[in-house]
Amino acid sequence: MKKKAIILVGILIVSSIFMISAGANYNKTISQNQCPRVPSQNDADDTFFVFTDVPIRPIGDGTLTVKVKGDYCCYGGGGEGRVFSEAIGVVVEGTSIGAWLPGQDCPLDFLTHTFIVTQSQLREWARDGKIEVKLIQGAALYPEDEGIVYSEVNCFCDTNINIVTLEYSGTNNSLPMNWIMKKFGLGNKE
Repeated sequence: MKKKAIILVGILIVSSIFMISAGANYNKTISQNQCPRVPSQNDADDTFFVFTDVPIRPIGDGTLTVKVKGDYCCYGGGGEGRVFSEAIGVVVEGTSIGAWLPGQDCPLDFLTHTFIVTQSQLREWARDGKIEVKLIQGAALYPEDEGIVYSEVNCFCDTNINIVTLEYSGTNNSLPMNWIMKKFGLGNKE
């Protein structure tokens, strides 16, 4: 029995070392054109991003970075109780994580905003091995504007692009505990 215990401890140590080395730093960038049909397109489309093969066991918080070029200047009164918007809403797996007004039309450099995402959010979103992100063109910046906002994100800029980067550390592997328990006769004896 002592020999089995020593072997079991050895396997657990080696497995633990393997698990530490099997951790992954996920860092993927996807770009989409919100105006793919220019010059015949006037209004920008919402953009969709699917991050695949994501670690399903995050080991900490991560970041979701949005970079844009396009018509993202303004937000304000549109008359008749309506609000026009050139803000971007960020929705991950059906949950809004916020909105952002870049504040400039047709910038030469990318306008960038980084959202911190928690370990628990990442764990929930990555359950199926992928994370889906949607950028809503012309989103409400304030809760009281929900339902009265209309998009004014247009396609008149020379460069129209949305880029999203998802970055976090995690793993898809786990220790082979069922095999270890069975091999060493541990646990239920049925």
